[in-house]
Amino acid sequence: MNNFISRSRHKKMALIVALGLLLAACGGGGGSGIFAGGVGSGGSGVAEGAISGFGSVIVAGVEYDDSNASVMQQNAQGQGEVTEAKLGQRVRIVQSKAGVADTIEVLPQLRGTASSAQDGQGVFQLLGQAVQVISANDTQNTATVLAGLSSVAAGDELEVHGNWVFDSTRNYSLLIATRVEKLSAAPDPVLVSGMVRSRSNNVLTLDSAQALSLQYTALPSSVAAQGLVSAWVPRAALGSTPWVATRLIDASPSIGDNERLLLNTQVSERDLARGEIRVQGIRVQLGSTGSTPPAVGSTVQLEIVRTGNDYKAVALSQRQNGNDLGSTVELKGSVLWPANPSQLSLRGSLVNVPNAALASNCSSQQTNDKVYLEITAQRLGQGQALQATKVSCAQQIPGNSVLEVAGTLSQLSEANKTMQLSTRTGTLNLSWSSTTLLPPNLSTWLNRSVEVEYQTVNGENRLRKVKPD
Repeated sequence: MNNFISRSRHKKMALIVALGLLLAACGGGGGSGIFAGGVGSGGSGVAEGAISGFGSVIVAGVEYDDSNASVMQQNAQGQGEVTEAKLGQRVRIVQSKAGVADTIEVLPQLRGTASSAQDGQGVFQLLGQAVQVISANDTQNTATVLAGLSSVAAGDELEVHGNWVFDSTRNYSLLIATRVEKLSAAPDPVLVSGMVRSRSNNVLTLDSAQALSLQYTALPSSVAAQGLVSAWVPRAALGSTPWVATRLIDASPSIGDNERLLLNTQVSERDLARGEIRVQGIRVQLGSTGSTPPAVGSTVQLEIVRTGNDYKAVALSQRQNGNDLGSTVELKGSVLWPANPSQLSLRGSLVNVPNAALASNCSSQQTNDKVYLEITAQRLGQGQALQATKVSCAQQIPGNSVLEVAGTLSQLSEANKTMQLSTRTGTLNLSWSSTTLLPPNLSTWLNRSVEVEYQTVNGENRLRKVKPD
């Protein structure tokens, strides 16, 4: 007898939804064409998961060259906006060739106001959804990155990334957070995502404690129970029932025939007789891998192809230790060596550096030397900086390395998309493009302190991002 039993018949069965559910256009039903791609459009594949480091960008232990990648995020109109890739974010990477990212789409799951503080189990409420913050000593899940806060309080404006899990003790789904970031202002519209419990015409009931309902006039026909949706809802509509969305997309996974998806996820069900597992709501056949279906709840990395209506794994490996689960963070990049290297900021992450972690090749570095760093660090308690276990230094800067520097924005030409930065070591000429992340009202930052990330390509210093110092 088939061991895959739907939750509509057995609500107590845990449906653990995978890391990396497709929130982008590939999910159908209103996704923006900006992010369409992958194998079917000439690419070599798609990879999804939480960012565990930067070198390029590291997702689920796999490093992707992001030197020419655009980092984008969908807005309420389905358009792509330039944004910043950060530790713990859930992302979707489209590659034109193996290991080289063309686009990185950032996939937040919730954006809005927390209605409760996190309790003793790390659970808080946001937009009617339960969110679980994972501590650094949890050996079964990746610790949550908390940015701008040490714990969640009621009234906090937040953006949350993570993975949906059906909790059999609560009998509804909750979001296992990989990143919780405090926002400086209340977003409007808010972003709400979740698993679908039921559908009635153009109204959905989400699988949450409050059985939150959403209404959308153009609800995709593909949306059904056990699927995943994301919706943008004006704040003014939050007092009504159901909430009326201005945009809603079917975020359930979908890949075309012979496309490939590299996915780091958890097993929600298995069928030993058929040699299949269920991940993020789809059945995956393991026949060609020769693997025995892993236990329910185990973390696996799958390479999946689709032929017709069948999803098949062409490779499978189990993720079992702390490094696999993201407790170890790898950071690579170039900085000006500080006078006191006990705390370093690299690729947007603050790292505490004990003397014992500094390799011998760091001892000769002088203040303001341009240094290429490779840092191995561990996540500590919630809201704390990373703790370096190893820092190596080199004055030979690899090609396309991301360099970070702070200074005063001394000249600016928005027409030519160029600027000058006065730094501790002299004047730096920089240029930017449509994929550069810039602060609003850039001209107002003239003669003010900023931090920049850039790469030197063919003798040109190309900006990746500019932000206030």
